Amino acid sequence: MLSTEKACSQLPIAEAESLRGEIVNILRKAKPPTPNISKEESRALDKLRKESSIQILPADKGRATVVMESKEEYETKVTDMLKDEKTYEKLNKDPTPRYKKKLVSLLTRLRNEDKLSDQQYKQLYPTSEVVPRMYCTPKIHKQGTPLRPIVDYTGSVGYNTSRYLADILSNVVGKTEHHVRNSSHLAQTLQDITLENDDILNCHDVVSLFTNTPIKSPWR
Repeated sequence: MLSTEKACSQLPIAEAESLRGEIVNILRKAKPPTPNISKEESRALDKLRKESSIQILPADKGRATVVMESKEEYETKVTDMLKDEKTYEKLNKDPTPRYKKKLVSLLTRLRNEDKLSDQQYKQLYPTSEVVPRMYCTPKIHKQGTPLRPIVDYTGSVGYNTSRYLADILSNVVGKTEHHVRNSSHLAQTLQDITLENDDILNCHDVVSLFTNTPIKSPWR
């Protein structure tokens, strides 16, 4: 539905409403796919989902599912991570209303300067004040199974603006000869490289890139 709304935002009101109606009719007539698991497996998954003593999470890499023995273990790891005052800062109050006010002021100025059309202004205007939610995924490929923090920005004040900027930046990603799409692409590239006896293959691993990037806090 996000893709539909994004397309509708580029259309006149009448055409947008017509498109929404067509999508709704298609979804109503669509039949759910045939289950690929047995009833016994479905009941087992439902029972596991309702088990309150464990924590079920997707792994940080791959498509594995991780079952932690207790929710307390997960909560303790998250709490210990957030206690790092070099990375995280405790706020005295929710900055969302102030952030929304600043964003609306910026969007209004850009529209008044004809740098944003009325349609773009409506598309980027924050209509929701959902506070971003953090959750963590376990790194099962590392010793001690540390957690990677993920911030869900969906529905937040800056969500529409972030999506708009992401679409712009996506057009310039991968335009350099030094860019690799994924690990498979890297492995394929390395197959064509022959190392001499005095060559060294050096690999750098960035740890917690985003939380270690110094930024000026907008709330100070």
